[in-house]
Amino acid sequence: MKKSPFVIILFLSIIISFSCKFRTETLKPRISGKAGEILLVISEHDWDSDLGNSFIETLSSEKEGLPQPEPIFDLIRVVPDQFSKFFTSHRNILIVNTDRKNIEPRITVSHDQWATPQTVINVYVTNDSSGIDFILQNSGLIIDHFNNAERERVLINYKKYQETDIVRKLKQKYHVSLYVPKGYSMDIDSSDFVWLACETPRISQGVLLYFYPYNDPDNFSPDNLIKRRDQFLKRYIKGPIRNTWMTTEDILPPVFREFKIGNRYFAEIRGLWKLENGFMGGPFVSLSTVDENRQMIVTVDGFVYAPNDDKREFLRQVESILYSLEILE
Repeated sequence: MKKSPFVIILFLSIIISFSCKFRTETLKPRISGKAGEILLVISEHDWDSDLGNSFIETLSSEKEGLPQPEPIFDLIRVVPDQFSKFFTSHRNILIVNTDRKNIEPRITVSHDQWATPQTVINVYVTNDSSGIDFILQNSGLIIDHFNNAERERVLINYKKYQETDIVRKLKQKYHVSLYVPKGYSMDIDSSDFVWLACETPRISQGVLLYFYPYNDPDNFSPDNLIKRRDQFLKRYIKGPIRNTWMTTEDILPPVFREFKIGNRYFAEIRGLWKLENGFMGGPFVSLSTVDENRQMIVTVDGFVYAPNDDKREFLRQVESILYSLEILE
């Protein structure tokens, strides 16, 4: 399979799951905090050291595929002495434990420890270069756990309130299952393309599904995936004025990665879309896999148009729909 220079390949078959399987039936309090926030429990000494900088570099760096700079997560920092009951209900908690006795650095993950649906990660390191290297080497694991947790929280609500007619039609006609929340409409339904749209006065969110024959592993190269994407967009997603259509922005090259969930292969692309011959644009993310029974490539693609707002959490919402994809037998 050919790879372009911007390819980023990352297999996460062990650590990624579509669902973190939060336990929702509990007497514990509901979580607090805003979506995309992480409460970082770290001492003043560690925060002011290179170890603290490694967490900033890991968690507050610029999120890929957005048109304006936004951090991967918003960090709220407290020292261990301040970590009281007031803070223990936060949705995402990262606790840094530094001790010379931590000869073997490690990471532990727990759910619903003090609230629900909550994710708590403990990091055990020494405050030296080995601890810093450990954090940087495992940054992807930490980010993925918190990302999966945020997606699952979105899906908890989406599962309760679904557009049942759309969900049923996707299963019967296209042999795919998606959690489609209330507020979405099916604007296009052709033999090989579906456009699900959620429009408000403030923003537009869209989920696209398209299908085409699988005949070569090179179908999953980034160049071919983007080429196919642009073919479908030009054909089906027209702009508000004549001779305009959605396409992939090439000024900022999209980011590509491959991974497996269970035995299923996925290719993910993140980048920006634009309106050809127009002035609209925003972020998108797409997932592609193979329906082996029908020898078809299935792509689910989510995009956001929110010209006056930050876009990270709006994109995460459509991303959660994409990551609920199941291919039906």
